[in-house]
Amino acid sequence: MRERCPQSNFIGKSLLKGWQLLFKGAATIRAKEKSFVPVGLFEITQECENSLDVYEDFPKLYNKKVVEIEFNGRKLKAMTYVMCADYGTGPPSGKYYNVIYEGYINCNLNSQYLEEAKEYAKNNDSGNSFISLRWRGEQS
Repeated sequence: MRERCPQSNFIGKSLLKGWQLLFKGAATIRAKEKSFVPVGLFEITQECENSLDVYEDFPKLYNKKVVEIEFNGRKLKAMTYVMCADYGTGPPSGKYYNVIYEGYINCNLNSQYLEEAKEYAKNNDSGNSFISLRWRGEQS
């Protein structure tokens, strides 16, 4: 995050309830009752958001979604990116996965959920997942 948004400020971690982490070659989330996704929360500037929009290929690959999340006993509105392109489930490349894993470590998130999402994608590969030119390489 520091490289993409040097002006961002990490404020803590939380759980995004009612959502599940999923790989469609690239990471996304989908609504799913009784599920949750560990997340790092950041304050960002408009310049950071613009940079993230380019990085996340908004609005072609991802849309922005405002979600409600609990943090320090308060409910906050947070922006996230959700894949909008019509790709099927599939595992990420090793290079892509390692970048996300590093983010989990940096935010002190439980990487078990990340690993479970990767295994689910491997076991349920649709053969129609997103393949990024930036992140291509061997699947993790």
